[in-house]
Amino acid sequence: MSKFIAAFALIILSLPSFAQTEHHFFVQFHDKLLNYLDLDDARSFMSEKSLKRREIQGVKLDSIDLPITKAYLDNIIEPGIEIRFVSKWLNGAVISVQDKEYAYKLKVKFFVDEVVYLGHSKKEKSSTSGTKSEGEKPIDYNNQDTPSTDESKEYYSTSYEQIQMLSGIELHRAGLKGEGMLVAVFDAGFYRVDELSAFKALRDENRLVATFDIVTGDQNVFEDNDHGMNVLGVMAANAPGKIMGTAPEASYVLFRTESKRFESLLEELNWVRAAEMADSMGVDIINSSLGYNTFDEKRLDHVHSELDGKTTYISRGAHMASTRGMLVVNASGNDGNKSWHKINFPADANGILTVGAVDLNLNPPAFSSYGPTADYRIKPEISALGYQASITTSYGTGKANGTSFSCPIVAGMMACLWQSDRSKTPSELISIISRSGHLFHNPDNVLGYGVPDFYKALTILGRNKDFDYSKTGPIYPIEDTLVVGSQIDIHIASDSFVYYELTQNKRFIFFKYRSQLIAKNFTVPADGFISCQINPKIKGKSKKVEISLFQLEKGGKKKGDLLFSESRILINP
Repeated sequence: MSKFIAAFALIILSLPSFAQTEHHFFVQFHDKLLNYLDLDDARSFMSEKSLKRREIQGVKLDSIDLPITKAYLDNIIEPGIEIRFVSKWLNGAVISVQDKEYAYKLKVKFFVDEVVYLGHSKKEKSSTSGTKSEGEKPIDYNNQDTPSTDESKEYYSTSYEQIQMLSGIELHRAGLKGEGMLVAVFDAGFYRVDELSAFKALRDENRLVATFDIVTGDQNVFEDNDHGMNVLGVMAANAPGKIMGTAPEASYVLFRTESKRFESLLEELNWVRAAEMADSMGVDIINSSLGYNTFDEKRLDHVHSELDGKTTYISRGAHMASTRGMLVVNASGNDGNKSWHKINFPADANGILTVGAVDLNLNPPAFSSYGPTADYRIKPEISALGYQASITTSYGTGKANGTSFSCPIVAGMMACLWQSDRSKTPSELISIISRSGHLFHNPDNVLGYGVPDFYKALTILGRNKDFDYSKTGPIYPIEDTLVVGSQIDIHIASDSFVYYELTQNKRFIFFKYRSQLIAKNFTVPADGFISCQINPKIKGKSKKVEISLFQLEKGGKKKGDLLFSESRILINP
């Protein structure tokens, strides 16, 4: 992989060192004709790991994967124009100029479709000290001593609740901690990750694969903003008794794409550039605790109508990343109680997993941004703890608020889940994890399908070694009680068509009879799992009910043999 890392470092050209104002543009090329490379030469511009990932998922190479036409790039290199980087997915180049006229003159070239202004900034060098992330101030607390067992609450310390909320500890207990998965983290900096003890195992085991600073063009991301360090710790920390991440055995690549010194559309192109690099390196999952809607120059601000997943550069890039076989996990945003209210970009992208926030009572904090998208898709898809989440800090550990932290909680758990079956595609994983959400039958635009249950998702995936897939019966909930408004998940071992019934035994004078509360026919999906909402109206606090499942002839209404039946207590919430 080292030759690819070297190549990436050379592509990001260094800019002048003096701090003058630079104006940034995206030069959109018309096509990829006259290209000296073709898809048969893929190994010259993509890693074996990337090609293997696509082969496993059945993702074919196409023209989007081809590098841009070198002749076009050479033709726009003129005095006064600096090439920051190129984008093969968007088929263009990001340039910086001190005089805007140099950029606008490129419009006359026959191979240029348009030249789009991205904003301006001062030339930035890597900072020498970390800065706290606005709106997400960590609160220090005392750590506990390291315990002796990896299944105890003491072992996970303050990380316990945010991982167990998703039934994540059960996956860890099954040996699924992200081993073999490569996760890219896009953020504003990773202050002191190269020295903090929470990341010692990550460094010692050589699982910190590479670092890139797209903003400055170098590879040092450890002297900048600490937000990325806070985020990374939620996934990668491995300090028993102090803090544990959701994927403590995964490998990571760190990309600095965001600058806290300015806000412009350039940062969205930085994000796309990082995604292309991640793809070529063979990254499996992108965690992006970033989002955009307003900028230093108000004329560049986004509007709600653009939340369609196909208008902005960053959302188009996120969607393209998903079509290349990477799972993109993005924070919904922290604008729920601000004038914008809605999810940010690229949280609106098609094919990615957008994550909102909840507190320990599964209620959404006011700051968690909400959907839907402009084309009425449900966003976010799922939610996790984003209020008083446990994070790493430059002085140890702490608590913080934001979808910036619910996002990596989920991204790390997705790495663990995907580890169990690498043949699954990102869209299949998103579908399965959405099915496990506690609001699956009643999704909304604040929490999406709700808080996921990763152990349930592992079972639906067919990779739970403790589950007997030869039997028909409920898998969730396992308790003897059902709550009105909740759901019950049932595994069907062999039949394709079933009849589900929820009944209650009643008495009229001397006669006993069975009252039908719910009845529904199901076509059993290929994975053998069906989910039923428990929504009958009952009087009183609780009633004893009977859950029954029968065979059903295809296209018919007649009940066949009884597959299983059991009693539960139905409770009004």
